[in-house]
Amino acid sequence: MTAATSLLRGSTSTRRQKSPPREATPSPRLRLVEAPGTRRLPSLRSMLISLVVLAGVFVTQLALSIAISQGAYEVSGLEQSQTELARTESAALEELSAMSSAQNLAVEATKLGMVPTDSQAFLQVGSGSLATDAASTGTSAPINTGLVTNEVTQPAAPVADPNGVSTEQAAAPAVPSVTELRSPSTR
Repeated sequence: MTAATSLLRGSTSTRRQKSPPREATPSPRLRLVEAPGTRRLPSLRSMLISLVVLAGVFVTQLALSIAISQGAYEVSGLEQSQTELARTESAALEELSAMSSAQNLAVEATKLGMVPTDSQAFLQVGSGSLATDAASTGTSAPINTGLVTNEVTQPAAPVADPNGVSTEQAAAPAVPSVTELRSPSTR
């Protein structure tokens, strides 16, 4: 192949040039290592310092553990007192509900000598006198506390059927016994 044909084909032949030879690097020289010296024992002072630090770490860890467990006991006690206070609050609310019922108010009013009346009376603040309505008859009758129902102190009992079955029991479906169950039909 001539140089002209190789140029027409688009390929050029280049000769590789040799890179300069590398210089040999000398290997590191070996040298003699001295034998290790005898190891000195730690001094008494450094041993005492390390023992004091170690004891301090143990005492600190023990103190933290005691503080955490003491906090857990306090939390437990506070939770118990919170439960007792919640029960006391619940009992007080039930007692308040019973005391503010209409029946209890009627009984307490009767104990104080209060009676229902059909007349109206007004207190005049300026003069301190009592003004009554002229059209009223002023009749009064004692309060019949049996007419005032109290759901809080006397909850309604379930109504019993003449057959002796309560309405709550009648609403529940009857469960068939094992002998009354039908077996599935197979083919």
